[in-house]
Amino acid sequence: MTNDMMFLVFVGLLLCTTGLVLFGLYFRAKPKTLTDRLQTSGIAADKESQLVEAALLSQNDERRKLQKWLQPLDRIGQELAGTESDKFATRKLLLMAGFRRQNALGVFTFCKFSLGIICILLFLFGVLESGNRLSLNGLAGSLMLLFFSSFAAEVWLKMRAASRGGRLSSSLPDALDLMVICAEAGLPLGRIFKTVSKELAFSAPEIAEELGYTHAELQILSDRTKALLNLSERCGVENVEAMVSTLIQAERYGTPLSQALRTISEESRKRLVLDLEEKAGKLPAQLSVPLMVFILPPVIAMMGTPAMIRIIRMLGS
Repeated sequence: MTNDMMFLVFVGLLLCTTGLVLFGLYFRAKPKTLTDRLQTSGIAADKESQLVEAALLSQNDERRKLQKWLQPLDRIGQELAGTESDKFATRKLLLMAGFRRQNALGVFTFCKFSLGIICILLFLFGVLESGNRLSLNGLAGSLMLLFFSSFAAEVWLKMRAASRGGRLSSSLPDALDLMVICAEAGLPLGRIFKTVSKELAFSAPEIAEELGYTHAELQILSDRTKALLNLSERCGVENVEAMVSTLIQAERYGTPLSQALRTISEESRKRLVLDLEEKAGKLPAQLSVPLMVFILPPVIAMMGTPAMIRIIRMLGS
C-alpha cells in the first residue's frame, strides 16, 4: 500500500512538472496581443525609474549585490503575480508602503507564496500524522493555510501603507514650512526638496526619503510634472496630492513658488488641526466601549453579589 501511494505521488508530481513546463512554453511562444503591444509605451518610464534607482544605489555596493541575489526571486514572483490589474494594485500598495525597487513586486509575491508553502509543510509534517497527509483533511488544511498566509501578507502590506501614510500626513506641515523658507531664500524646486530632505532626515524620515527621491527624479526625468505626479502616487496621501497639484498649477501659470508653498502650508496646518479636533470629538464614543466592557461588569457584580449570596443561602436552607 505504501509503495502504491508513493508511486501515485511520484506520478502526480511528474504530471504537475510536465504541465508547468508546457504552460511556460505556451506563454513563451504565444504571440503578443494588442494590449501587450500597447504596453511598450511604458518601457521608457521603466528605464527612467531604473536610472533613478541606479543613481540612488550608485554609492552602495551592498545593495547592488543584494539586487543581483534577488533577481531570480523577482522573475519567479513576476510569473506568480497574476494579471496586469493585480500587478498594478500590488505595485501601488508597495509604493505607498515604501518599497520602490523595481523587483519589489516579484520579491513580495515570492515571499507571500513561500510563506504559504512553509505553513503547509509545517502543517503536514508537524501536525498531521503520516497516514493523513494525503487525505482530504490534509488537502483542505493546506489550501486554507495557503489562502490565510497570502491574506495575512496583503493585510500586513496595507497596514504598513496606512501607517506610513499617516506619518507622511502628520510631518508634511513641518516640511512645507521649511520649503517656504527655502523658496523665499530664492532656491529652485529641486534644491528645495534636497535641502528639506536633509533637514528632516532624523525627525521625519518618511517625508525626507520621498523628497530626496523626488529630487533625484527631477534631475533625471525630462518632465518635472511627471516627477511631481510620481511623488503623489508613491505617497497616496491627500495632503501630498494637494501639494503636488498646487505646485503643478503654480509652475504652469507662473505663480511665485514661495506664495504657492505658503498657501499650501497654511491649508495643511488647518487640515491637521481639523483632523486633531475630529479625533478629539470621537474620543467619548470610543471610550464608551471599554467603559461598558471593563467597568460596568465589576460594578454590576459588586451590586448583585450580596443578593446572590442571600438567594443561595435561602435555597440551601
